[in-house]
Amino acid sequence: MKKLSWPEWVVVTLGGSGLSPVAPATVASAVTCVIFWFASVLLQWPWMLLIVPVLFISVWLSYRAIGAFDIKSDARFKKLRRPNPKREDPDAVVIDEFVGQWITLIAVPHTLIGFGAAFFVFRFFDILKPLGVKSIQDFPGGWGIVLDDVLAGMWGAILLTLIFRIAPHFL
Repeated sequence: MKKLSWPEWVVVTLGGSGLSPVAPATVASAVTCVIFWFASVLLQWPWMLLIVPVLFISVWLSYRAIGAFDIKSDARFKKLRRPNPKREDPDAVVIDEFVGQWITLIAVPHTLIGFGAAFFVFRFFDILKPLGVKSIQDFPGGWGIVLDDVLAGMWGAILLTLIFRIAPHFL
């Protein structure tokens, strides 16, 4: 079993949010929204370009984290949690949610409605995995862990861009 350093553990679990006994990916997406609420400069040009190195770091750290986490669910929460479908994508590794949620947040205004919409739309695409999102998670290693969330984030950003451009008066 691989061992992660403390800084690696903090990053891949997004400060421990990936250890949530129920819905760790959803908790991580919510934490990401809070982070970007206060660090909104990272959603603007040219700072948003930082997503590129963060993406590659996420792939590398996710690959390192495979095998470092026990994927067995805590028995107390067994009925509340879905079984983890992939050995290669431990529930505790949520840096991929950070990247995907970041992509979706780029498309919305810095408002509660915008951030709320980004949260729910990203979670929709990440959970249901339509439009090729499911197939991309079959990529090997860290790529499969991260790229499905990147694609979910992109689909969410496209949908929300259309919604906020077509109906800005209502939102």
